[in-house]
This record gives sequence, C-alpha cells and structure tokens, in this order.
Amino acid sequence: MPYLMRAEPYDASLGAVRPLYFSDIGFTSEPADSPSNTYFVRRIETPLQVRRSLFDGTAVGGYSETSFGNATLANDDGALDWLVDLDWDGRLVEILYTPKERPTLADFSVLFSGAAEQLVLGDEIEIQLRDLLVLLDVPASRGQFGGTGGIDGTAELKGRDKPWLIGRRRQIEPVLIDANNNVYMVDPLGYSALLAARDMGVSYPASVGDYPSYDALVAASITGTNVATSKAAGLIRLGQKPAGRFTVDAEGVKVSGAWIYRFADLVRHLVTSMTTVTGASLLDASFTAFNALQPAVLGYWCDGSSVPKVRDVVDQLADSVGAFWGFGEDRLLSLGRYDGPAGTADYEFDARDIIDLTPRSVARRMKALKLGYRPFGVTFTASDLDQVNVTAADAEAFQNEYRWTAVATDAAAAAASLLATEDEAKTLFDAEADAVAERNRRLGLYAAKRKAFDATVPLIPGLTVGNTVALTDSRYGLAAGWHGLVLESERNADDETMKLTVLG
Repeated sequence: MPYLMRAEPYDASLGAVRPLYFSDIGFTSEPADSPSNTYFVRRIETPLQVRRSLFDGTAVGGYSETSFGNATLANDDGALDWLVDLDWDGRLVEILYTPKERPTLADFSVLFSGAAEQLVLGDEIEIQLRDLLVLLDVPASRGQFGGTGGIDGTAELKGRDKPWLIGRRRQIEPVLIDANNNVYMVDPLGYSALLAARDMGVSYPASVGDYPSYDALVAASITGTNVATSKAAGLIRLGQKPAGRFTVDAEGVKVSGAWIYRFADLVRHLVTSMTTVTGASLLDASFTAFNALQPAVLGYWCDGSSVPKVRDVVDQLADSVGAFWGFGEDRLLSLGRYDGPAGTADYEFDARDIIDLTPRSVARRMKALKLGYRPFGVTFTASDLDQVNVTAADAEAFQNEYRWTAVATDAAAAAASLLATEDEAKTLFDAEADAVAERNRRLGLYAAKRKAFDATVPLIPGLTVGNTVALTDSRYGLAAGWHGLVLESERNADDETMKLTVLG
C-alpha cells in the first residue's frame, strides 16, 4: 500500500530547513494540494518500524517512554549520499499511509509524526526516529550566574545554574548570592509567597517588607532577626547572618500574575519556559481537563547545584498524580491519567480482525499502600537544630524527608491473593488529604484482578497508546467482549500490522 514521507532537515547552506518528499511507489500531488504539484521520489524501502509506550510493559506508573523506530531509503546508486550533509537531529519526519491503491493526497493519514535522531548513510539509508519527547531532554534551567556581583552572584557562583521553584515546597535552602548584604535567591523569575523562614529550625518573625528589586532590597534598613523580601526578583534578605542552616517554606513562580501549583499548569510552564516547545504545541483541552481532574498542590525545587532534564522533572510530577503524557501524531503534547479502560472503546476487534492474541503476565495485585507527601528540601540531623529554641514537634519533623499517609488495605485482594504486594511511594503532594485521595485511587485500581494481552491487529492510523480497545474472541474469557487500555504499540509498515500490549 502507498506510503509517503515528509522530512525537514536543516540545510546550513540555505540557513533554513529543506523540505524533502519520498514515497514507496511514486506519487505526485495535485495543484490544489499542499505541497502542490510535488513528486514524492520513489525511494522508501522500509516505511516505518516504531514502538511507542506509555509505561514499562504492564506496570503502570507516571514515567514517560520515548517512542523510537526507523525508516529506510534506497540508495544503491549513491544518489542520496548528499543527505548526510544536512542536519537531521531533532528535525521533522512524518510518515503517511493509505490503504487505497490509487489515492489522492487527502486519502493519506499520518502514521507517525516525530523527529529524526540521526541519519546513517549506506546503500540503504536509515533514518532513526524518535517522538518529540526528545525535545524535552534539555536542562531544566533558568540560566547561570554570571558572577559579576549583586543579583548576578559572586565570582564563586559564576557558571552555576540559578535556583528555581514551582508550586509549594517546604524546608528548602535558598542560594546565598550576596554574603555582605545577606541576600538569598529562590528563583530569578520571582516567587509568590514566603510562608516561613528559619535559622537552625527556629522561625524568624514575619517579613518586615517586600521590595520591588535587588537594589531596593539592599538599600533598605534591615537589622537583627528581621527578614525582608523582593518576591518579584526572587530574593530574601536577612538582617544578620544566620547562626546555622537557613531554610524557607515558599510558594513559587507566578504565571500571568497567578501562582501555579497544579500538575497541568506546572507542566505547561516547564515545557514552554525551558524548551523550544511553544504553547501552540500543547493540546489545551487535555491540560484543562487534567486541571479539573487533579487540582492538588504539588511542588518542585531545584537549587542549581545539579540540574535535571525537563523530561525528568515532568516525570516526577506525573508519577505523583499517576499521569501519562506525550506527543501524539498531531504533534501536540497531551496529558492523561490511567483510570482503567474507558467504558466506550475507541476501536473494536473480533476474531476476524485479530491476527494473533497472546496472554501476558501482569504485575501482582496490591493489597496495601501508603504514600509519602510534603517532601522537605533538606533534612536535619540533631546537631543542625537549635536544641534550646526549636519546638519538639519541629525537631522531629525536620529530621524526616517525607510525611506519610496511613497504610490503606484492600481486604478482598489480601484474602484472594497470597502474593499481593504491600507498597509505598513518594510523591510531591503538599497536603495529606491529596495524598490520601491518590493512595485510595491507586489502591482501587491495582488491587483489582487484571488481564493483559499482546494483540496483533491490522495497521490503523490513529490507533495509539492511551486508546481503549475492545477485544472479542472465543478464548481467554473474551467471548462477551473485553476492554483494555493500549499501553504499548509496535507498528510494522512492512506487513501492515500493529502489535498492541493491552491492559484491563
């Protein structure tokens, strides 16, 4: 069946991308098409082999999996050797497909839309493919200190990444940027609120004022145990040097004048402020829906001493709320949550459609779960604390990395399954009630008895991970139909099939 490829590698000689068009059997677009009157050169050998996953096998968690694969072009005559001179990494590659034998361009559907990893030259050119999550494999950074003094930090800070804060975090150590004036930085983009400030665990009095800039903050008269802020500049100033470790509880950056703390809003900020992905590349409906689904307060703090990748930060946030996320064939970043298969299937397959059906193992049932919440940025030893003035409750709390919910137990799973697990997980929730709600949601899902299958079905554009499929077969208790969520798909354009890993 016909396949088309559209690629946009960068041509340094042009200072722009160079659109390239290939096909497997030869194809020319019509005058009204876009692109118009364009011949798609007959060069495709392997149209597409690609794997895309939500999670790892049948284990359900919040971590993204980048899809990967390849497509190949015939180059026995060396006519495409010049392609190696172009820059391919991160550039658009799109594969289109139609089952029609005499199609128009409008008959083609997008089978894969992602980015090239690299091009490997040979008699058969391999274009290694990744989805657009590779664009998030960049440092989660607000930039580095220049070391010129003042708000730019001292010479000792030159080259170190600046700290940043999103959502709400407790017991974090802001970065000292001006020792002479006792000025500390939380986030160069500003922060919303200073909830508490402590020296060796002992609280300072409330802030004596908020100033619009670094210059105004250092010009103010602040003495003794007084604390002042410049929230707009992301700064805190102390009236005197602390006796020990200086820590704060704070609420992070504002966006469009409003403090952000929900998962979807934090992801939007990270992606659009720290990567080349713009707001136009986000599926807004999924972000809006997730805000309503999960409005809990989360938080993430980076002190700049080591810098994670943006994708790793989003993964940690996603793991807290049980989210999956990634780019679809529409090249838009979307969010979702595993709540089991949907009641209405996106696609249905019966014995006539299913080429192969193989049961696979599933993770053990869960009988008990507790979640950690409200992580402290730093934990103290007894010697870090002011043993005279710190309260007993604070002294105990500050020495623990997390607070924990009570253990919840599913009696049915415990009675039925002798190998059911007792699990715990750490999250970035700030409030106990939110952690409890997530604990109960997860336990309800993972305590249930589940099935999983590998199902090979005909290649269908649009069918992807996150979809619910209905499988009907005389075997394996599927005679009345069964719904499962697609966790992984492997597309093989050579034989026009898809292998789906389905969990329900």
